[in-house]
Amino acid sequence: MQSLPSIIASSALADPAFSFNHQQTHDFDEQAALLQGWNQDYSQISSGNFNGFISEMKFQDTHLFMEHTSQKLFQSGKLGDDVIAVGMPIRSESNGLFCGSISQAESMHIFSGNNGFEFLSPTELVMGGISVNRAALLATLSVDDQQTVIDHCENAHVEPMGMHEVNNFRQFMTGVFETVSHTPALLEDAQMIESLRASVISLVAESLLSQHETYSDPISTAKCWNIIAESREIVLSNQDNAVSVADLCLKLGVSRRTLQYCFQNLLNISPIAYLRAERLNGVRHMLKTANSVTEAAAYWGFWHFGHFSQEYKKMFGELPSMTFKRLRSLN
Repeated sequence: MQSLPSIIASSALADPAFSFNHQQTHDFDEQAALLQGWNQDYSQISSGNFNGFISEMKFQDTHLFMEHTSQKLFQSGKLGDDVIAVGMPIRSESNGLFCGSISQAESMHIFSGNNGFEFLSPTELVMGGISVNRAALLATLSVDDQQTVIDHCENAHVEPMGMHEVNNFRQFMTGVFETVSHTPALLEDAQMIESLRASVISLVAESLLSQHETYSDPISTAKCWNIIAESREIVLSNQDNAVSVADLCLKLGVSRRTLQYCFQNLLNISPIAYLRAERLNGVRHMLKTANSVTEAAAYWGFWHFGHFSQEYKKMFGELPSMTFKRLRSLN
């Protein structure tokens, strides 16, 4: 990854509450201090020179970062009570230990809780993390989902994840920083920054709730169809903002398990798959007026461009670049 501060000047950012930074270090104490608000302390356990970096994006109520540490470290820290944080190894040569549990490649770290956290991190670790203001996250959730998240984040711990959720988290994290490093002009658009913020909060919600989904008791076909129809109306009436599963639950006043049951029962797809299809359609329509494929993809919440291109081709039978060229030639 290239040196990000040289890519874009802070004065070019569209939102003064948003900041973007990349910093390399050769001292673990210096690195520990970079993540403000985490109150971290690092001790190096393995031998050798330390090298690391932190790339981060900060919104008013959300913090997104990637951290590389070359040596085995004993890390300890504590976040404030108003913060919910999650993290996952993006690249790791071996397992670590998080709060007494084995941290595998498919593990999600829940950093939240009043007792702080301890992490024995392996060598050559790249960790992706997100912290969100508790109130901002809960405001996007239904009452049932709010309680699930509150209970789930009472103490720091390791949560095993399914491969779909693992890949989704990793692709988003790596995709965001790669896309912005190649197309820094995206950060000059306030609406694009807000779209990214919403995508980050949605990712945290999906990560925390995906392992706790269960089907509800049978619901009538008529009620299921009404929920699906209302979901589609919400999506189509909010085309300036990509709608998440949490948004649908909040606006419809239903639980995730009810929404899951309705979509799976009638359409044989998950709400997430449905929303992904609508977002892909949104990109296709936007390619008529967008300046680039990357701009349209990022606007609709697709930040991992390679993965997006595969999904787009699977849905429409052609690469987004082909659609873009064809539509441009018609204008």
